[in-house]
Amino acid sequence: MTRLTQDPKTRWKSLGMIGKKARAVVAAGVLATAIGLGAVTSLTLLPGTAHAQSNDQISPEMVKKIENYLAGITTLTADFVQISSDGGAAEGKLFMERPGKMRFEYNPPAQILLVSTGHDFIYYDKEINAPTYFDIDETPAGIILAENISLTDKVKIVDYRRTAETIRVELVRKTDPGAGSVTLVFSEKPMQLRQWIVTDPTGIETTVTLFNAKAGMKLDPELFKFERVWPERG
Repeated sequence: MTRLTQDPKTRWKSLGMIGKKARAVVAAGVLATAIGLGAVTSLTLLPGTAHAQSNDQISPEMVKKIENYLAGITTLTADFVQISSDGGAAEGKLFMERPGKMRFEYNPPAQILLVSTGHDFIYYDKEINAPTYFDIDETPAGIILAENISLTDKVKIVDYRRTAETIRVELVRKTDPGAGSVTLVFSEKPMQLRQWIVTDPTGIETTVTLFNAKAGMKLDPELFKFERVWPERG
């Protein structure tokens, strides 16, 4: 189980949000986005939320359609807005290259960076120069960035909802379904990933919504590298 080395309030003590509570809320939201399925339990001692099977049934054809769409993404850029159900908010730019690579650049006053190098998923606090490493399979990104996309292998579909405009698929880890869930939200015509929602065991939701998405371009390999910046010594 992943453990964080520092309290989120300490990490964000000079973030510039209104009050300590607001800073802690945003920090928790960012960490939820980074950690996602399988590691959220390291942040809380409360019991997990039960996940009931939806009355809607997803067809094997729809599962395959979503898997094929995700597998077909090579590169992607988008602006994003991140909102927590208990009041936090942040925004920035997303870069993705499948398989395995992703970068979240948060706009100021946020002082963090999230990078998936293809091997590690790194939470980097620029203010205190402190990186924390996660197994990419413990993150929502692990589902999207896997070389072989599957919605039925390591994860289980516990809720499926389809409207005239969107498809929503909620997933939990088969090995620990009480540790939280991630819901992928797609538009269908054309098929496009629009949003994902991370729900922790206490029921708090962190929603990441994508805007101005573009796909298929060449991205700078340096985007997906991580080097810790050491301050110069006099």
